[in-house]
Amino acid sequence: METELVVYLGPLGWTRLTAFPRGAPQQKESRLRPPKINPGFAIKLACFSLFLTAAAWAAVAGSISGTVRDSSGSVVPNADVTARELDTGITYETHTDATGIYTLPVLPVGRYELDVRATGFQTYQRKNIVLDTDAALTLNATLEIGQLTETVSVSDNTMHVETVSTQLGEVISGHQMTAVPLNGRSFTDLLSLQPGVAPSTTIGSSAVQDVGATILDPSGTLNPGTISVNGQRETSNYFSVNGSDAEEDVNAGTAIIPNLDAIAEFRIATSNFDAEYGEFSGGQVSVVTKSGSNGLHGSAFDFLRNTDLDARNYFSPTRGTYQQNQFGGTMGGPIRHDKVFYFLDYQGTRQAQGIDTGEISVPSNADRTGDLSDLVDSNGNSLLTGTVGGPYFASLLTQKLGYTITQGEPYYFSGCSQTDAQSGQCVFGNAQIPQSAWSVPAQRMLQYIPAPNNANGFATSAYNQTVRDDKAGGRIDANTRWGLLSAYYFFDDFNLDNPYPTAQSGASVPGFNSLTTGRAQLLALSDTKVINANTVNETHLSYLRGIYFQQVPGSVFKHRRGGQPLQPRAQLRAILVRRQTQLRSQL
Repeated sequence: METELVVYLGPLGWTRLTAFPRGAPQQKESRLRPPKINPGFAIKLACFSLFLTAAAWAAVAGSISGTVRDSSGSVVPNADVTARELDTGITYETHTDATGIYTLPVLPVGRYELDVRATGFQTYQRKNIVLDTDAALTLNATLEIGQLTETVSVSDNTMHVETVSTQLGEVISGHQMTAVPLNGRSFTDLLSLQPGVAPSTTIGSSAVQDVGATILDPSGTLNPGTISVNGQRETSNYFSVNGSDAEEDVNAGTAIIPNLDAIAEFRIATSNFDAEYGEFSGGQVSVVTKSGSNGLHGSAFDFLRNTDLDARNYFSPTRGTYQQNQFGGTMGGPIRHDKVFYFLDYQGTRQAQGIDTGEISVPSNADRTGDLSDLVDSNGNSLLTGTVGGPYFASLLTQKLGYTITQGEPYYFSGCSQTDAQSGQCVFGNAQIPQSAWSVPAQRMLQYIPAPNNANGFATSAYNQTVRDDKAGGRIDANTRWGLLSAYYFFDDFNLDNPYPTAQSGASVPGFNSLTTGRAQLLALSDTKVINANTVNETHLSYLRGIYFQQVPGSVFKHRRGGQPLQPRAQLRAILVRRQTQLRSQL
């Protein structure tokens, strides 16, 4: 049983000390050995921490432990235990203590082979061990009397019952993700498959947050994962990639969605979290990307959607454009056999989709000339009700119409003719407004409102929403005398041209499109060093940056006259959703 001392340093990281007393690295008798801390330093650290927010620990590795016994049931002390990662060939070694217990507390995700050796016994070998992120496997071994040259081989069952951890959750492997036809290729679309996870979100594209932004979709249009887990708020989830914080601070969704082919697996813990998790009461989502191996491996893909394969929307007069290409590939292999490995990935998305406006009520052709006689209810009664309010407005109408208008005079009633209007019975005879009475803003605005193209108003899918997204990632792992070093960098750059930006005070009719551009970057560095059989040190350093530019009118970029934008008052809103550096060390 390990003992821990955790010191939180907020967004800058945190330090976690794990102590294994000598001779009994995982016994119940393990006791906490508090480090010697200078009182002055402790006071400064406490004051500094008051201004920072505690960071959550996200496990990116697993552990293997167990008890080694002989055929009679007696424990076997001082037996050599070796775990070998099959893809990279890297080995991890320890030995059993006086009670026959061994522990390998920090192992990277992967496939392993376990060897147990002891003098006077046959070698015990367990194959096909699959270790997932944050998994704690208990693998006991029984040694048979014999020579070390003799081997007892056992094939492992991938189904394990975790007897150490109480948290509930599920692991989805990279093979499972790529085997499912996901529209958009985002791992967040699979979160709702877990028990207790709501399949939809209330944070829609029309919701405006306190920073003036709507939902901040990673890569332009992908699912940010803002869903409710076990009844908690949709902003109460935590997302990490390779142990680094990966969420944006507006809606608390993920800002980083790696290429699906580059993800080794991800895990969502939904309840009964271990004490190492904090700050978030919803789901804890941990993503682990693939690393290179001793073999050279790669893949290439191109997913196509085309207009010719689609049918017309029932409510649209024409079939809208839908052209989407998602292309890219991965490559991984050794830089130095059994020592240094690399893994690279890239994915590009190009999408042009005709957005259906649905039926929009617009002025009829008669209305556009000032004839409002068609504005009647189901009973044929005119909708031009109300009376002139105030002497000033009455005086203004008198000047515009050329005949006297009085305060309280009705605008129109059924049967009121032009002669009746001039005699003071109503304002607009025959429900017609002369263009001489139109205001200048109304005259100028009418040209931007489309004319009706069907009996119910206006509907079209001829205006496209376009997306350009490019994302790439690179990872290097090195087995050195300083430990297992790992470096990961992710870059995602996109722009989204939305023809109907209604949530950013835009219009629901064509001609008022806006551009949203964004960029997300993540740099994660780690070092895992096995100091001895009782001590493992793990250090992480990460930097996350996510920024969005919203509500940039598309005409600023597309239409120019004499080198000047046609809309000089274009509004530009830049939102820095996350810039964070984390440093943490675990001993």
